Amino acid sequence: MLALLAPLAAALIAATAPTRDMDKEIARQRQELDALRTQLEAGQKELSALKAKKSVTVEELEHLSQNIALTDQYLQKMESMDRQLQASGDETQQQLRGIQDRLDTREAVMAHRVRLLFMLGRPGKMLFGAPSGESGFLERVYWVKRMVRYDHLLMGETREDLASKQDNLQQLVVKRQELEAFRQRKREEMDRFTRARADQEQTLRTLQQSESVKAEALGRLQEDARQLTQIIATLEKRRREEAARNPGRKPRELETGTRYCTPVDGPVVSRYGLQYHAFLATSTRNLGIEIEAPSGSPVRAAVSGEVALITRIPGYGQGIILDNGSGYFTIYANLSDIRVSQGDKVKTCQDIASEAPDPGRVYFEVRQGTETLDPEQWLKGNDRP
Repeated sequence: MLALLAPLAAALIAATAPTRDMDKEIARQRQELDALRTQLEAGQKELSALKAKKSVTVEELEHLSQNIALTDQYLQKMESMDRQLQASGDETQQQLRGIQDRLDTREAVMAHRVRLLFMLGRPGKMLFGAPSGESGFLERVYWVKRMVRYDHLLMGETREDLASKQDNLQQLVVKRQELEAFRQRKREEMDRFTRARADQEQTLRTLQQSESVKAEALGRLQEDARQLTQIIATLEKRRREEAARNPGRKPRELETGTRYCTPVDGPVVSRYGLQYHAFLATSTRNLGIEIEAPSGSPVRAAVSGEVALITRIPGYGQGIILDNGSGYFTIYANLSDIRVSQGDKVKTCQDIASEAPDPGRVYFEVRQGTETLDPEQWLKGNDRP
């Protein structure tokens, strides 16, 4: 009997309650998939509007390219979701096999118990059949009680496993139905978005080859740079006028002797100066840099200063301009969740905003007066006093 108890006990210890971690992961991936699908639907509408336009901007070309990448991301997420649902069904099937193994083991133990009782006779005979003295009788009472308690344990565990088996069978049916429904949706949407991706690529190639589109886009870049230079010129003029009105007040000076902060953690994907512009298939001059980072990443002040202006930076969306002293300005754009106000004093490395989700890059520019500097060199200390 004890020899049979050992493997059953081991099986009971090894059995664990069905984990919910996979279900949580599936729910998370489903939310991501739905969010991506919403973005793609919006992209499809923008594509229709783009085809009807006679001229487009650089931002629109870039957005079209990003939508192509988003389509790839969505299709990959569909494959990942398929694997997760399959794994979830496999896990439930494995749990069912574990439950059945325990039921089979328990059935074997109980069958052995029946055979043992048949050979030994009724419990009464086991207690009184062999006159071996008081100590022997007490020992037999002890073992009979152990057997009764063990019978109760077997019955209780059997009822629990049978209920668990029923629950798992129902879950398995639901998960198989869910997997089949998802795979039907996957077949339809992969076909739909694969065709949409090819359509977008063709539209992008057509627009890139259009000389009028290139001229329009280059003109927009130049106009954006002119507008930003005008904004900085206005801020510099205001700074000088304030200094003239308050000759006794010490002017703000650029903080030196400290390590400056890269605005956001991530690779620089667009550098300062003359760079090849893939969307226009020509070289353009970048006045700042673009740093790629996960959506919502905190954006930090490169160095201490005062918030001179919160405004839309031409070509780069919502932005912040800091007056860092000594005629230096730092510009941060493609922001969301701005955490400072105009006139606020900020410290080096202080969080001032979050990165906007689209296009997943933070724009950073450095000016000394209206002249631009290489932000990467400036952060290292090569282009500052």
